[in-house]
Amino acid sequence: MIVDRLRMGTDGQGITTLVAFYKCPLKCKYCINHKCHFTDSNSKVSAIELYNSINIDQLYFFATGGGLTFGGGEPLLQASFILDVLELGAKNWHTTIETSLNVPYDKW
Repeated sequence: MIVDRLRMGTDGQGITTLVAFYKCPLKCKYCINHKCHFTDSNSKVSAIELYNSINIDQLYFFATGGGLTFGGGEPLLQASFILDVLELGAKNWHTTIETSLNVPYDKW
């Protein structure tokens, strides 16, 4: 996964942090993130490690109306991991998921 912080005007209002996952079931011709198809470059972190690294940005989220964006790749392939991060406290932030919905229904 890649964490891209302090983004403005990209994922809605305010300052946002993007968590981009690897793995995507699609091969779109005009894909803007070709790295999402690589699986050998995944960085492995736990939900608490990710939450702690993003938590330092929460002041920006509250001050600007921004928040957290999960993208990819296809983030819903990691749905249980995302739920774990949200349960740690990220559910208090504005959260967006950029998805193709090309995943099994139980991941929704």
